[in-house]
Amino acid sequence: MAELVLEQVILLSEALEADDYEQALKIVERDDLIDDLEKENDNLSQNAILEAVSNRNILGMGDVDNDIVLKKDPLRFALSAIRITRNMERMGDQVVNCADVFRHKTIRKGLFKNEEPMTLILSRVTTLAGMAIESLVEEKERFMGSVNSLEDELNDLCDQAFQKYRAVPDMEKQEFADVYRIILALERLGDYAVNVAEELVRLNTGKDIRHLENVKSKPNLYP
Repeated sequence: MAELVLEQVILLSEALEADDYEQALKIVERDDLIDDLEKENDNLSQNAILEAVSNRNILGMGDVDNDIVLKKDPLRFALSAIRITRNMERMGDQVVNCADVFRHKTIRKGLFKNEEPMTLILSRVTTLAGMAIESLVEEKERFMGSVNSLEDELNDLCDQAFQKYRAVPDMEKQEFADVYRIILALERLGDYAVNVAEELVRLNTGKDIRHLENVKSKPNLYP
């Protein structure tokens, strides 16, 4: 499933850069493959959860500190597998959203090949997806710092793109709406890739690093 999702991301980048509408249609049609794999993985994970609950005490996991997440805990591993599967399926959904909008040919040709920041957005999204999938296959969180930096850069690029194309005088409303929909979908795709990487960190280290920037900036209401 992970390899198929990454392949979809790469195919999308190629389709947008080459103005290849037929390939965009194929991307949409291939989404059923990812959905089927999600269902299969979900069933496997749910069965693993049921088995883990019944065997957890036998494996000596009943008294594990709640602040420590051990990879050898089958229950937590199964729960992480479900979260990762969900995020990968949603990555695939965002790819399809982009391809579905693009194949209607409302967007001027060359936009994704010749114009910044769209070319940079495609590059960063593809890199983020690749890092998440490679980390998943290797069962390592080695890309986490780079993933966070790329996500910040992607968010800035998406904002730049929105501001740029909103001000283009000859861009009709329908074209701008479709460009904006693709920008949002690409940004969301990057978010889901980061979610996969964050879940891998939690699985391997026991640390939940989601939304840490919000925790640091939030005042202590309960001293």
